[in-house]
Amino acid sequence: LIKKFRGRDVQDSDKQIEAMDETRKLVDSWNDLPLRFTYSSKYLSIEGFKVIRRELFQNVGLAIAAVGIIVLVTVADFLTALLITLNVAFCIVEILGCMFYVGIVIDSVSVINIVLAVGLSVDYSAHVGHCFMATGGNSRNERVTEALADIGAAVVSGAFTTFLAVSVLLGSSSYVFKILSTQFALTVALGVIHGLILLPVMLSLVGSKAYSSSTEKDSI
Repeated sequence: LIKKFRGRDVQDSDKQIEAMDETRKLVDSWNDLPLRFTYSSKYLSIEGFKVIRRELFQNVGLAIAAVGIIVLVTVADFLTALLITLNVAFCIVEILGCMFYVGIVIDSVSVINIVLAVGLSVDYSAHVGHCFMATGGNSRNERVTEALADIGAAVVSGAFTTFLAVSVLLGSSSYVFKILSTQFALTVALGVIHGLILLPVMLSLVGSKAYSSSTEKDSI
């Protein structure tokens, strides 16, 4: 019940789940025996494998939906909130892709960190999006440029300090700390890229008008 992954033996969760379910079906089909059930200490981890995919999609989906609603309330603009939420979703997808290349598997530890990454990655995009809406100007490009000049340095500083906080764990021998630090480092890097590069481009193309209060200040 193992498979080769990058030259090393790893557990094949699909085969293990299939073996567990088939064993249970076989034992349940024996009608000439008294009350019976199957048990193995391995079933504890296999049961986790069985539900982990559903839990990943469900929890990440709910987290992104919650982020979208909260950003909509705080930014008070549907299009900007949608762009921010899309950037968060893109960031999570890219983290999952990077996990494959660095050899991080989907388990309870990595799934928890992915859900946490939703809340961490929105920080960078939300600041830029809100600053864009609060900045008046004659064109989207001018507003994006001014927003980045106002908030860009603070976003980079926040990302750098967050990275410093987890960088000390990158060399840890503990599996939990090693996975946490790697995923958080990916979250910070990808979050900054989306917040300072992708989102400004999207706002410059389809961004909403500034708040009326910002427009009135410019006219004065």
